[in-house]
This record gives sequence, structure tokens and C-alpha cells, in this order.
Amino acid sequence: MAVSAYGLLDLVLEDFSFDHAETVLGWVRSADEALRWAEVPYLRLATDVLDAWHAQPSVVPCVGLLGEELCAYGLIVEEPTARAAEVSRVIVSPEVRGHGIGPAFASLLAAEARRRGFTSVFARTLRANRAAFDCYRDAGFVRVQREDEVALNIGKAEDYVWLELAQSPA
Repeated sequence: MAVSAYGLLDLVLEDFSFDHAETVLGWVRSADEALRWAEVPYLRLATDVLDAWHAQPSVVPCVGLLGEELCAYGLIVEEPTARAAEVSRVIVSPEVRGHGIGPAFASLLAAEARRRGFTSVFARTLRANRAAFDCYRDAGFVRVQREDEVALNIGKAEDYVWLELAQSPA
């Protein structure tokens, strides 16, 4: 897949390779960050967590490259029966955080989901994860109505904040 561009960033979306795993996991710098991103304790964060995510048939793991540098990771989780997809597990290299990489990458993931035919694209985050909420909002996602959020959380272990990609103007 090689999709690029977001504003002035030369960010490219590519398929995840297992060679990226250790680098991506190395971006998690604290126990709090491990819980917010992977929802697992810091000491349990290992390549088997990524393996479990990627083993699901509806998951498309992707990375973001800035030039030749690996700088972002995330998933597209496809729900074909609902014609919806979810942008998930976005994380950015600590060295480039705060420069718009997260929203740019989330936008590329959402564009790829739309390219794959999904008309609705969602994102969710733990309530305490303000950085993720801001990232998705800056990428063009808007929070869903509370009653929709309640419905989307049925069967989930957490009470997530849900956002949906705003429709492009016609």
C-alpha cells in the first residue's frame, strides 16, 4: 500500500512487517502508556501482543514512514458486515511526537479504510487517554452521540469514547 501526504508532511502508509515489532514496542516508555495504548501491563508488552492483534482476520496492521524513518504504527479493524472500519492502536515514535504525525497517520489509516470500501470509519479510546482523543479529533474524527457510544460499548470490557470520521463535504 503506499499512500502519502498530509499537509506538508511526507508521511507514507505501508504494510507492517514483523521487522518493525521491536521498534514499535520500544516507543512505549511507561506503564501508563502501555495501559493506554495496548491495554496490557508494561511487563507483558512483547511481540506476542502484536501477534495476537495481527492474527485476527479483520485486522490490517500498518506503519507510517517519514522519509525512510519508521515513525508510526496503527491498525485498521474491518467490520465488513457493518460496512464499517475502526482506526486503532495508533502510536507515534517519541522522537517525533508533537509534530502532527499522529493525526496525519490516523488520517492516512482512515483514507485507506475508505479506499477499501468502508463508508463509516470509527476510532475509540479509553476515557483517560486524552492524547489519543486529541489525535483522532485533529485527524477529522468527531465524537459520536452518547446513545450511540453506549450501543458501541455493549460487550466491551471498557466504557470507551467513540469517534467517527466526519463525512467529506460533497
